[in-house]
Amino acid sequence: MDNFLNIIILAAGKGTRMKSPKPKVLHEIANKEMILHVINLCNKIKYKNLFIVLSKDSNNIKAVLPKNVKIIIQKEQLGTANALLCAQEKIRKSKESLLVLYGDVPLLESSTIKKLIYKSKNKISMLGFESMTPKGYGRIIAEKNNVLEVIEQKNLKGSEKNINLCYSGVFCGPAKSIYELLNKVKKNKTQKEFLLTDIFKIANEENISLSLTLANENEVMGINNMYQLSLAEEKYQKKLREKFMIKGIMLQKPETIYFSYDTKIESNVKIGPNNTFGKDVVIKKNVSIAASNNIEQTVINDSASVGPFCRFRGGVKIGKFVRIGNFVEIKNSIIGNFSKINHLSYVGDASVGANSNIGAGTITCNYDGKAKHKTIIGNNVFIGSNCALIAPIKISNKAFIAAGSTISNDVGVNDFSIARAKQKLVKKGRKKFLK
Repeated sequence: MDNFLNIIILAAGKGTRMKSPKPKVLHEIANKEMILHVINLCNKIKYKNLFIVLSKDSNNIKAVLPKNVKIIIQKEQLGTANALLCAQEKIRKSKESLLVLYGDVPLLESSTIKKLIYKSKNKISMLGFESMTPKGYGRIIAEKNNVLEVIEQKNLKGSEKNINLCYSGVFCGPAKSIYELLNKVKKNKTQKEFLLTDIFKIANEENISLSLTLANENEVMGINNMYQLSLAEEKYQKKLREKFMIKGIMLQKPETIYFSYDTKIESNVKIGPNNTFGKDVVIKKNVSIAASNNIEQTVINDSASVGPFCRFRGGVKIGKFVRIGNFVEIKNSIIGNFSKINHLSYVGDASVGANSNIGAGTITCNYDGKAKHKTIIGNNVFIGSNCALIAPIKISNKAFIAAGSTISNDVGVNDFSIARAKQKLVKKGRKKFLK
């Protein structure tokens, strides 16, 4: 049946409660925009067409959308029913089913949607949930799993406020039937909008069957403000942590570790507390990551150890059995197998060969005020503590750089280089100096 499915994602709302210049659906969960989480859900089921309804001022949203998405513009924001009506010319006469989703409901599982689609054969089925704190949600009036009506929160009266069966906004059914109902919706006098929930009461009055599919409340939570965004982030992170731990990854204080949606981790990896992983991180087997690192755009190869208090960014490749110690920043660099950068160093725009050692306090001076330059360090190189390597520069295999040196010229194979100011010693000169 899924091959005969059209999907519409409603994403034209202003999102004013976010109090942010960024459109609501572009706020991220685990480094992925909410709207892309919803599209990813759609890609897990088969469909014929995927439409997104946007407002007229939505160029920044369009910029992140995949090419296969068909955009429909809601010229005037006259409610959710009106938003869906904007697509009727493309869908109304369709024989396929229609699935309605929302750009600010990013945690839905494909298994739940597939169950909804299955139950919507030849009839409309909605996704509902039971909540211990239903305030803010529309309530479902139902008898024996048949929906009679959905009442908006603002219109609840008396005992209706105690109903804990809530409406998620997500539903599926024959496109033709849905649009026949939509065209009968009248503008709400109080809210001056066309409310999508009105179609369910109209359907009941016309003896059209409406079924109910229940979902977990966490899956269908909508995001309208920064607090709800933080709750959704935490729920998504919990799911990622559980996935990794079930796979055998050891997480110390897992509640303090934040992953990206695309983080990849192989077997027998240990990760300490307070780690944050940005986009494009791959961690190979037997890696150990200590506490409090910030890592993005990085591949860490087998049996390497990292941290604590490191920052990797801008395209980093850490070789096998490499040791990176505390307070090391690496940017856009490759560190060869068995090399060591144990503490207090900055390596940027560099290539470090195998089995080399970079001492404490050493930095690559990669920026001259106008452009970035490359530092190339060969195999089996020893660089002492507190050195400055002024790029562009090449330090060849088996070179030795003395501690405290500022190196601005290339160093050849097996060469020794030292570049320090001459030390001056004044015998018994302490009192004279202090005076």
